[in-house]
Amino acid sequence: GVVNFRYDREERLRRVTNEKLQSYEFTLDAVGNVTAEKGFDGAVRHYLRDRGGRVIRETLPSGTEREYGYDACSRVTRVSYPTAGDPDQTYAYGLSGRLVQASRGESTVEFAYNSLGLPIRETADGNTILRTYDHTGRILTLDSTTGASLRYTRNGYGELEGFTATGGSDADGAGAWESSHRHDTLGFEVERILPGGVVRSFAYDDIGRLVDARTRKDSRTRHMRRYRWGVADRLLSVEDSRRGETRYSYTPTGQLDRAEYPDGREQWRKSDPVGNLYPDPDMRLRRYLSGGRLEQDGEWHCEYDGDGNLTERYLGTGKWLDGKKDRWRYRWNADGSLAKVVRPDKREVEFTYDALGRRLSKSFGTTVTRWMWNGNVPLHQWKQRREYSVMEDRWNTDTERRDMTVWLFDEESFVPMAMIKEGRSYSILTDQLGTPTEAYDAEGNEVWSRVLDMDGNVIEETGNKGMVPFLFQGQYYDCETGLAYNRFRYYSPKMGMYVSQDPIRLTGRILNLYGYVCNTTYLCDPFGLVYQSHNHGDVNDSVTILRRQNIRNYQIEVHVDSHGPHIHLDRGTRQERYINISGMSNEQALRELPNKLRRESSVSAAINNALNY
Repeated sequence: GVVNFRYDREERLRRVTNEKLQSYEFTLDAVGNVTAEKGFDGAVRHYLRDRGGRVIRETLPSGTEREYGYDACSRVTRVSYPTAGDPDQTYAYGLSGRLVQASRGESTVEFAYNSLGLPIRETADGNTILRTYDHTGRILTLDSTTGASLRYTRNGYGELEGFTATGGSDADGAGAWESSHRHDTLGFEVERILPGGVVRSFAYDDIGRLVDARTRKDSRTRHMRRYRWGVADRLLSVEDSRRGETRYSYTPTGQLDRAEYPDGREQWRKSDPVGNLYPDPDMRLRRYLSGGRLEQDGEWHCEYDGDGNLTERYLGTGKWLDGKKDRWRYRWNADGSLAKVVRPDKREVEFTYDALGRRLSKSFGTTVTRWMWNGNVPLHQWKQRREYSVMEDRWNTDTERRDMTVWLFDEESFVPMAMIKEGRSYSILTDQLGTPTEAYDAEGNEVWSRVLDMDGNVIEETGNKGMVPFLFQGQYYDCETGLAYNRFRYYSPKMGMYVSQDPIRLTGRILNLYGYVCNTTYLCDPFGLVYQSHNHGDVNDSVTILRRQNIRNYQIEVHVDSHGPHIHLDRGTRQERYINISGMSNEQALRELPNKLRRESSVSAAINNALNY
């Protein structure tokens, strides 16, 4: 299909027309600021601006209003919702311009930074996290007042060599977990030693893609996966020593559209020109409205509000004679976050969030699950009991914390690596995408395993079911709702899409505002905003293909990114680009540069100069 862009005489974008001739239109004022935008679904958002061009009021298609306040530097200081009655969100900044406080209702989070601008203290609702860093800005320690203590050790290149963590409380006891890591000369992790004698080893192809992952204990291979890749980072098959081979196929444009599992079962993920997904090869089981809204999914019917949020999902057509069976209802906050889900059994699941979109609590029945965050990933999780008071007409929550859990993630990543729960530690193993597949206890016994399909639905789960709730990177699955919390949105594995539109609209780089990534074997979306590659970076991130150290202790690294290969000098906090190697495409560099470095005189000369610098 063809996507058309129309500009006015001043080369300002006015209209985007997708492959189904649906238009996304912009209305501009005299100086070119957007005052209204009409989505592919025909819904219109209006923006009122001040004299400086800043949006001071946003009116959603449903009529909900959001009002914005700013400081003298045009930083947002307040977001209020006069028509909805939701609590204001307020933000305060330090002299350096960094965020120091964010509040929403009764929740407040505060930050303190060091001279390099790195966060050294984060306090949320009375719970505090303290961090220390080395001279290059890499984290060394993390301690929380809730009981977690994390320690990092590194080699001369800054790569993680050892990691230890403790967590728990006096009531739950104290747990401990540790790991050792070994890297190759290019910085790829090739071995991870875990508690209980479990060893995880990795092998990669010439351009850094995982091709072999093995789990060993007592020198015996317990589990093995082999990955076969095609062009454009398309995963063609996964050979699992326990379950057999899973094969994948793609459209010419790179859309993952089919999987064949070891038991012979096929799964389809067909896509129409605008990215609407269908679970059948004939593309007849679903019906979509304009803008990507799923109206009919087999026997299930979906309804949406004026802002494009899913409000109901039920069996049947909803007509008087047919009714609404197994009806799910969804209620949304004015900022676009999911407030409540009413299940078919009439039981409610309620959520609260902080001013940064991080979920703080989930309430269901007599249990409240709460989280404390470490930046963008949860660190602590616990449960509290609550009882409903008829006299007071409200829920009263007990202060005692139960099921205390510490979640541990790979450094600067959304990939879980371990958990400490009630004084016991567990190692979490993941696949090529960072999706959890197995868990081992401190004695090296496998206590949990899971296999997901292309959309994140469970195919097979053994051991302690539900032990690890994470699906794709950044997604926390709620069994009470069948949805996965994905920071700024909720993802439905059953539908293979989000249940609300992308809050950053077309900036998310997908014209289908409900769409998840086109290739769930390689891409992910940890914030529910924009896709990125599986190695927690943008799809244009660089790959290191050579690493050396010269006599002055400078690290010489050859990187390949979207602009081609580069040589870098790096010593401590000092880093400069030494030379840009020209005359070679990015793809050529990824495949040929390791050998080319051995024979190309100009490149070799550049590296020799760097080594003698």
